[in-house]
Amino acid sequence: MTTTRRPRVIYANPSRAARPRPEASGRERFWWYFMRLSGLALVFLALGHMFIMHVLVVLTGRQIDFAFVQSRWGTPFWRMYDLLLLLLALAHGVNGARIVIGDYVTHRTARGLLLAVLLAISAIWLVAGIAIIAFFDPGAS
Repeated sequence: MTTTRRPRVIYANPSRAARPRPEASGRERFWWYFMRLSGLALVFLALGHMFIMHVLVVLTGRQIDFAFVQSRWGTPFWRMYDLLLLLLALAHGVNGARIVIGDYVTHRTARGLLLAVLLAISAIWLVAGIAIIAFFDPGAS
């Protein structure tokens, strides 16, 4: 009795959840690396933010209110931390949405319109977030 072996198939991208790395250098390769590195950085930034805001604050018996934000944003470190979290999260999310739109919207005009709306809304949120962090006056009451 002989058994026949099926030929071994080697997939270029065994994971269906991830896009393969673009072969050509350029913008798409930059965004491919950016998504992986920003995702890794966001894990630590977001977990740190959640730990500080929802564990340490509760353990010390404080509440998250205007006085807490005043004391926190009174130092440049926390402003930079929150600004980095904002920039990475927004860029990571917008790029992910851009990829989803590119993958699933086949009509060229609709895809262009959705991308334009995405960029416009993202620009508004980015300017608003930066303005709030940059111009917040910790001395105001």
